[in-house]
Amino acid sequence: MAKISKKELIIEHSRKSFSKNGYELTSLESIAKECEITKPAIYYHFKDKATLYKAVVCPEFTALAEKIEKNTQDGDAVKRVQNYISTFGNFLISNPDFSAIFAREIANGSANIPDECINQLSRTIKQLVNILYAGESEGVFSKESPFLIQMMIVTPLISCHTSKPLRERVALHAQNSKISLEPNFANIIDSLSTKIIKGLKC
Repeated sequence: MAKISKKELIIEHSRKSFSKNGYELTSLESIAKECEITKPAIYYHFKDKATLYKAVVCPEFTALAEKIEKNTQDGDAVKRVQNYISTFGNFLISNPDFSAIFAREIANGSANIPDECINQLSRTIKQLVNILYAGESEGVFSKESPFLIQMMIVTPLISCHTSKPLRERVALHAQNSKISLEPNFANIIDSLSTKIIKGLKC
């Protein structure tokens, strides 16, 4: 396994810290301690915390936008919506720290998210707009707000990750319950896709 660079090490530990503690409660001092380096070593690569945060989150939003665009080009509108939802969901599965950071940004009104990240998120929304418009043109979708559909997609997918500690605590008090408190993420994606498409159809 190749040894990662000091810059990559800083980003890796920062991602976990921003995910766990949020932007405001994450300090460069704590990141330096986690990386076993000095604080000036962080400043050598990043001029401040905001620059470091941008280096952590913006590539994630860019990767998500690229995957969405790649995976939703072909097929009819129904298939493209299915692919949009599954791509979004599977990206969150693969990037749980990003899921937590994304959830925090949604909760605090995107107070710290850089404009570059917003531009990348706009790419995903534009793709959803194109898909919904195609569905209307095909006569299979009724007209609906893209932002409403996006919230219907993002909220349950994000919540599945961020609610895990709560589900674990509930599980301690419901050991004899027949209800599964640890949902299968793939099943959630499929169920969500089915419900959203059903709601979109004319």
